Amino acid sequence: MVTNDVDLSNCEREKIHLLGRIQKGGGLLAFSSDLMLTHFSENLGDFIAFEMDPKKLLGKGIAELISSHVLSQLLDAVSSLQFPDQTERIMAIELFGGENQFDVSLHFSGDHLVVEFEPVDGTESSQKFELLRQSLSIFSKTSSVEELCQSAASSVAQMTGFDRVMIYRFRDDDSGEVVAETRNGEFDSFLGMRFPASDIPSQARALYKRSLTRIITDVDQDGSLLLPLGNQLDLSISLLRAVSPIHLEYLRNMGVKASFSISIILDGKLWGLIACHNYTPKHIGIETRSYCELFVESFSLELNNRIRSKNQVITGKATQLQRLMMASLDVSETLFDNLARNIRAIKDLINCDALVVSMDGQYKVVGDKLSEEDIHLLLSQLNMQGSTRIFHTQHLAAWLPEGATVGERFAGLLSVPVSKRPRDQIIFLRREESKEVTWAGNPEKPVELGPNGSRLTPRKSFAAWKLLQQGISKEWTSDEIGIANSLKEVLLELLVRNLDELNRITQEAHQQQDILIHELNHRVRNMLGLINSIISQTKSDDSIDVFKGILEGRIKALASAQTVLTDRNWDAPPIKLLFDNEMDAFVNDPSKISLNGIELLLSPKAFTSLTLVVHELLTNAVKYGALSQSGGVINVDWHLDQYGDMHLSWNESGITIDENPDRVGFGSTIIQRTVPYDLGGEAKVLFKRSGLQANFIIPSKFIGKNGNAEVGCHDIESNEIGENHTRANQTEGQRALVVEDNMLIAIDVEQTLYSYGFEKVELAMSVSSALDLIEANEFNFAVLDVNLGQETSEAVALKLQKLSIPFIFATGYRESFSDLSDRFSSVKFLAKPFSQRELIDSIHHG
Repeated sequence: MVTNDVDLSNCEREKIHLLGRIQKGGGLLAFSSDLMLTHFSENLGDFIAFEMDPKKLLGKGIAELISSHVLSQLLDAVSSLQFPDQTERIMAIELFGGENQFDVSLHFSGDHLVVEFEPVDGTESSQKFELLRQSLSIFSKTSSVEELCQSAASSVAQMTGFDRVMIYRFRDDDSGEVVAETRNGEFDSFLGMRFPASDIPSQARALYKRSLTRIITDVDQDGSLLLPLGNQLDLSISLLRAVSPIHLEYLRNMGVKASFSISIILDGKLWGLIACHNYTPKHIGIETRSYCELFVESFSLELNNRIRSKNQVITGKATQLQRLMMASLDVSETLFDNLARNIRAIKDLINCDALVVSMDGQYKVVGDKLSEEDIHLLLSQLNMQGSTRIFHTQHLAAWLPEGATVGERFAGLLSVPVSKRPRDQIIFLRREESKEVTWAGNPEKPVELGPNGSRLTPRKSFAAWKLLQQGISKEWTSDEIGIANSLKEVLLELLVRNLDELNRITQEAHQQQDILIHELNHRVRNMLGLINSIISQTKSDDSIDVFKGILEGRIKALASAQTVLTDRNWDAPPIKLLFDNEMDAFVNDPSKISLNGIELLLSPKAFTSLTLVVHELLTNAVKYGALSQSGGVINVDWHLDQYGDMHLSWNESGITIDENPDRVGFGSTIIQRTVPYDLGGEAKVLFKRSGLQANFIIPSKFIGKNGNAEVGCHDIESNEIGENHTRANQTEGQRALVVEDNMLIAIDVEQTLYSYGFEKVELAMSVSSALDLIEANEFNFAVLDVNLGQETSEAVALKLQKLSIPFIFATGYRESFSDLSDRFSSVKFLAKPFSQRELIDSIHHG
């Protein structure tokens, strides 16, 4: 059904969130703040035997509609809805009693509680978690952003079974481009094709940011009205929200019968979509969509890290220029003369045909020649912009006054303002680059007149349409604009600082910058390893929501610690801030926790490690301990002993626990092993009937007063544990040594070596402990982390080499390769994060 109220003048304002109907795959109930029914879908009778007269049904309490057997479970989920656009999902419950089971999604729309439900799809695969795990493990096997996107498309196709799955990236002008695709059938490819911005209007993009998944089961389905009519309900984040008739017509014109999309969000912005098309009607249940959503959240993290790593390499060119200019500064010359000396290096930063440096009425040109008249015209136009920001255009002739000849010679301009004074600019110019762009259909005719008059009728052809661009330069990419911004910062620094002072601090800045760049590169390479390690170690026999909650909690704990350290420029934060952050996230009644101790500062390494420990202690207390019962309390005390070591105790009381834990999970491992392994301290944990008691000793080198705590960067790394493999016979009965200063990495390597066939694996976190183990044991193989905090494992390597014990190096710093390769030319180097397969291959060939 197509309406006549959407035409070319108002399609961008179409209220696609207020269509007053839902798709027929499930039903919807909406309740007021006092849980009285205010809306329901007209197909409600397909699921429950109630009188459908709105006058009799509206105003009923939730307890009259929902089975008493699951009502408390439903209300518990509602109590977790604390953030805007948050949803909670419960799988396979008997929502209305009887034998029929439903998957349920809950969210708030204004003051209304919206309950959506879909019958459980018994035909879906029971191997969802295994498919998710396998899909995540593929990330580390890709070497580029393009390969990563292609692997994501293939993984979603496997998890959903859709005929076509595409990675659709939004460009700067809001047009789209298909950058990866997988097809299950003989369909024309859309790979590499462009789609105009009008295909996905602004209000649709806004909803994609708020609701990460969108299913359209059948484009020919009319849907079900929401009753009562006229009482509109905002369905912005509804899973079953009906589809705009314009979009349905668009899909029909493509030959698509069903679609499913998942939003790709990077740094809070909509980067693109994973778009799935099927050429027959198709439905996938809420549970499968939830797994896909979790997969794409992990994919977005990895994609963001890959893009940032790439940008770091590119913007490093600006850093190199900064070093060159600082090193060659001549205080006896003007700033213009200093810039002119480096003009060719500046031109090499960004691909261009001509570069103009203009300052204080002077100018210098390199590359294609420009007349003084042309330069003055460009400067005059730029000064009229009234902005000190980077400016760029691909169509110079359209920006310049009509008849300007410089617009005939050049088509692209990118300007970097050097100061607020007029005419101080660095201008990059490009000639025209005629280019053939392939669009999915004619982009110049995205709409046409239809049978109902002047209303939007989506185009009917999506065949490849090749368009020759003329008078346009090569696009100024986001990477190039980033370099221009970096250049601007360098130039502004030169202007506002005294040259003598700038020269004095340059050497110090170089040294600090090197450390920060190396550390940042190290963190980017390790991010995927961290995510995979936490996922592989986080096990739950409960629902996907429980698994996702545990996983998100651990990742958010790490993120919280990193945010605190970043905000403080990696200075030592106070211990109380650690407890405040975690308590804000978990504790509803702060009076149940007593904190007693002097004000102490923790080094970044200790702050990160203890954040993980406190997170697990609080999680345990909420689930099983003192915070799970009304009378429970927790007392946390800390003090310094005569040696400056911090003693921290955690005591739960006021409750009675009938049974001790029957297994040690990953959370218990973090509590018991993090402080001894990461910090060289002590940890003692005791489960009493009155609650958990834990005592920790943190060495003095990680503790400070008035800013005296050691400041050092600390990375949590992890290695992927892949699929099981056959043990190699040659390792049976043998011993291995792992020298690693991070507990999570050490545990992953330890598990890999055991699964490979080693009988015993010993762990050491320092050079001294490793040498002691070598003296006391006969090892057959070793894995050595190169950087161990303030020392390296070179002494251990020399000892193993002397004893003819084979070993490999593992490092997150690529500079370590060149530093050690000459002295250990026959030793294999593994770059972190490495997979289980890479470690096994190194044992074979190392």
